[in-house]
Amino acid sequence: MPDASTSGVRLFDAATSSPSSSSAEATGDRQLPLVVIWPGFGMGARYYDPIAWELADRGFPVATGELRGQGSSTAKASRFSRWGYHQLASQDYPRTIHGVKRHLDLPDDYPTVLLCHSMGGQIASLFIARPEAAELNVIGVLGVGAGSPYWGGFGSPEKYRLRFGTYLVRATVALWGYQPEGVLDLAGYGRQAGPHLSEWFRYAHTNRLNKLAGQDMDYEAAKRTVTTPVLLTRFGNDVDCPMASAQNLAADLPHAAAPGSDGPAVEELPGELSHNRWAREPDVVADRLEEFVAQL
Repeated sequence: MPDASTSGVRLFDAATSSPSSSSAEATGDRQLPLVVIWPGFGMGARYYDPIAWELADRGFPVATGELRGQGSSTAKASRFSRWGYHQLASQDYPRTIHGVKRHLDLPDDYPTVLLCHSMGGQIASLFIARPEAAELNVIGVLGVGAGSPYWGGFGSPEKYRLRFGTYLVRATVALWGYQPEGVLDLAGYGRQAGPHLSEWFRYAHTNRLNKLAGQDMDYEAAKRTVTTPVLLTRFGNDVDCPMASAQNLAADLPHAAAPGSDGPAVEELPGELSHNRWAREPDVVADRLEEFVAQL
């Protein structure tokens, strides 16, 4: 990464019993798109191994990226090591996808689908508005539990936590310059970069991802022009992503028409797999992703 940190990428193929370390083992079925999984806030890539293996067993070449500062990433947020939504969308996402394709000997324009969890979907909404997404031929985005953190999209007590409790997070970041782990980790996401948490705070209060640190484009305007198909899903017992939260994220991408829809589709998946458990019990999401890809 530009800050000299590195992020591990986990590659999967049905023929192996552990993450692949060679392109020969991880080629998958070249007739199917590459699936790149992006984690949620505070989640390491390893957590998504079951869904990655399930998709690999179905013939997809699969990779799981790492959000900067999480999991295997060597970046460590501090007062001087700082990043936000823009850096993740403009640097980490395209560099990771490009690196995976180079490792697998795939051309840059090999078809790619993003499977995004929570924060991973928020960042993806920015990434698909960038020219790098077109260059890397991102043909679709499926989000699970991915929505806007805007407090108005939540019921009690979550909306009060987001509307009022986040001021404590902002104060901690202002004091330390980043979000420390431990007793001061009021949001529960672990050690996180100051700009990222500050932008998340503003997003939770305004429902807008704008005024991002270092941004090189008008993301709000660019998202309104995105036509890449987007499908946002959630489970009925996911209190961290109510239907209104997913709808708020979808509203930023009005022309990102999912197959059979006039715009980005938002739907509830069957089962009670909450915000995270679907990644460990992957059949429902894997089935829906297969259907989504078949319609692209």
